[in-house]
Amino acid sequence: MSAVSIKPLVLPALMGAALLAGCKPATEPAPAPAPQAEAPAAASTAAAGHVSRTARLQAFLTARYGKDARLSDGWRGNWTQDGDTRPVDWAVCAEQPVVSGDSWQQLLAVCGEVVDAGHADPGTIDYYVLRPSGDGFEVAAELTGGTYGSSGRPGSVEILRFGSDFYGFRSVSGWYGQGYSLQSQGFILPGPNGLVDAGSLRSHIDNAAAYDCDDAEQAEDCRTRMFDIDFQLRMDDSNRSARVWPLLIEETGSSCGGSNVRRTHRFTLDPKSWTYSFPDALQREGCE
Repeated sequence: MSAVSIKPLVLPALMGAALLAGCKPATEPAPAPAPQAEAPAAASTAAAGHVSRTARLQAFLTARYGKDARLSDGWRGNWTQDGDTRPVDWAVCAEQPVVSGDSWQQLLAVCGEVVDAGHADPGTIDYYVLRPSGDGFEVAAELTGGTYGSSGRPGSVEILRFGSDFYGFRSVSGWYGQGYSLQSQGFILPGPNGLVDAGSLRSHIDNAAAYDCDDAEQAEDCRTRMFDIDFQLRMDDSNRSARVWPLLIEETGSSCGGSNVRRTHRFTLDPKSWTYSFPDALQREGCE
């Protein structure tokens, strides 16, 4: 078993043809394999008629988000949800090319932070799997308009290896109020019919700064209700050749009454629903 890691550029396949039908470009020559970390991107650029990956990404962002969109910087735009259009500060929050068989694909996440948001307002994240087409990119799969986080901030995104040749997104966002911290992690994965929200669970919970503990008369009782727990993600890669690796969640910390918590939970991806069955206990807001 190993800790989660992100391996830039030299990556096995994102998905096989069985998971993302039609995502493999038919007209691109395959990038030549090489041990150097930069080789796949360089080979892909050469195979694409010397149009750089950066230029392709910038062109896609401009086409999708407007002339102000920037790969390396944020830009002001709009986001419409439930008929309500609001100003949003957009930015690329994760991107990574991956080699897929004899071709390559591009994973991309664009985060939107709502301007002048209230505490309960979420932000938004758009997820894409792109494939080379001509001198640019076309969408092989997308999941857009999802809501995440609070105070208009959607949190962060990283691209992870979930199996021998399987890559996807992990988002982390949180809610903070009255001295409580509730952070969640969610998984967006390529499925048979496109990108899928495969489920979410906590990544951290605590009430270390709970307001009710400021009252001296409540201090003793408050201490019996304190908790501080992490839910750390690892992959069970003991079978390195498995297409999809099980998730391991290490639950550690202190629960109410000062009791220590140390548990390991293991979850496999359901091949029918393409989701993880996370129990309520791993989505709780306090002690069990």
